[in-house]
Formats: sequence, C-alpha cells, structure tokens
Amino acid sequence: MQFTAVGLGVLVAVYLGLSIYGARRAMEIENLPLTTSPESVGLTYENVTFDSLDGKVTLKGWYLPGGGDKVIVIINGGYQNRVDDNVDTLSLSCDLIKRGYSIFLFDQRGRGESGGKGLALSNMDMDIGGAVAYLEDRGYGADDICILGFCSGAASSCIFASRHHVGALVLDGCFIDVPTMVERQAVAYGPPDFLVRAFIPGLLLMTRLIYGYEMVNPIDVVADISCPVFFIHEEYDETITLEENERLLAASGNQANRLWEVPGVDHSRPYRTYPVEYVGRIDGFIREVLSSMPPGDVARDDEV
Repeated sequence: MQFTAVGLGVLVAVYLGLSIYGARRAMEIENLPLTTSPESVGLTYENVTFDSLDGKVTLKGWYLPGGGDKVIVIINGGYQNRVDDNVDTLSLSCDLIKRGYSIFLFDQRGRGESGGKGLALSNMDMDIGGAVAYLEDRGYGADDICILGFCSGAASSCIFASRHHVGALVLDGCFIDVPTMVERQAVAYGPPDFLVRAFIPGLLLMTRLIYGYEMVNPIDVVADISCPVFFIHEEYDETITLEENERLLAASGNQANRLWEVPGVDHSRPYRTYPVEYVGRIDGFIREVLSSMPPGDVARDDEV
C-alpha cells in the first residue's frame, strides 16, 4: 500500500509539473522587437500612443491614412508584433490602402513597443477595445471600423466582436475552440495524441490558477457577433480544418457571412501566395456588407 501511495504521489506530481510547464509555454509570450517600419514599403504613417480600454497599459502602433472613410484594424497572431512576418502585414497594408482603406497596426500588450505582459488569448477587450476607442476619438464610427485578425488574433477578434459592435470582421485561420487548438499544436511537437489529451485538463486548470485565464471558445460566441463575418481557411492548415470553419459559419447564423477556402496554401500564408485575390476578396466583402462604400475593383470568385 505504501509503494502504491508513493507511486500515485509521483504520478500526480509529474502530472501537475508538466501541466504547469505546458501552461507557461501556452500563455507566456516572448516580446519580439520591431525591426522595420512602414517606410520600408513606401507608406506614410503616424506613430500612435494610446491606452488600453481600462487605462492600465500603454499601447503603441501606426496609423496609416488611406483615401476613404473606413479603417481596418489588423490583429496579429501568435507571438508576432504589428509587423507579422508570417502574413506580411506591411505589404498587405500597402495593398489595402490602395483600395481606399486606412490601416491601424498596433502591438498588443507585451509585444513590440507596447507595455504590459504578453499573455495568449488574454486582454483582447482591453487591447482591441483601446484601439477601437482611439479610432473613435479620431472620428470613426463603429460601422466605419473593420477588424482583420489572423490565427489567435482571429480568435481574439471573434471574441471581441461578440461583445462590441464593429462594421465588419475578417477572420483568417480562426480556430474553433481552445482545447482543439492546444492539442494540435502540442502534437505537432511530437508527443502522442492520447498523452496530450490527458494533460489538457491540467493545463487549462493551471492557466486559470496561475494566469487568471478564463477560456472562451469562438464556437460558443460567434452567434453573438452583430456584424458580417468573412471566414478564411487555408487548404493545408494543419491546426484548423475546413469542417471547423464550416461549423463556425453555420453557428454564426448571419446570411451575410462568407467562407473562402484558399487552395494550396498553409496557415496564414494566403496573402503571400495570392496577394491580388486576397486583397480583392476582402475589399469585395467589405464593400458588399457596408453598402455605403462605393464600388471597387473586386476579384471574382473564380480567380486563383
């Protein structure tokens, strides 16, 4: 009995230790410094400093003026700062400005030049909300503000838009729920699927106890989004399936929402592969759902 108790104690200690380690790996975000600016792609810009919505953290970004009355806020994914190299947000901004949009790029807390501590899938109301409030102070109405989110930034944008109204939402690579996303990312490092699944409850418990993280899954809140949503899925995305994006689309319940599966590309890479079509589809969607916008040069659905 004594050996059994000792063995059980060791297993519990190992489980808790690995759960704490996994929670830290999942939650804590390394601060990557900025290494370039919009000047590198020939863009005019303003350096901007603003507060998070609760006024507790100073955030920094760039406002890039366009020719129209709509602005697109780009929300980076993962550990990236406002210059998301996976997506190439600077070149994307340049092409969207040519379509008449102003662009707002900013560092979420703990990233780039912004203050605070970076934590995954946390403080989206405060950080994205601070950016939206800043743009409203510049004279934009809620319907003039569109959000384009990538990867975890798409999930954060989904959650934010379920609580706050904006004009339109583009979600590129939005996962369906946190456990599924964590499992697939962990398995990609080599552990067997069954072992990863066994540790997910402990990992989620530790994220709540250590970091105060309250899990919110996009599939549970997407129906609360009041604005039209454009879901983008990459054919070769190993962390998110087309079926999951179809479930998000169905759960959203808005007939104006759209889904595009981009053929032959990996996660967060469609703009780099099909820049003209990517920008054209986003522009076409926004112009379609915000009827006050003048017609633009929109890519056809069959263009690849």
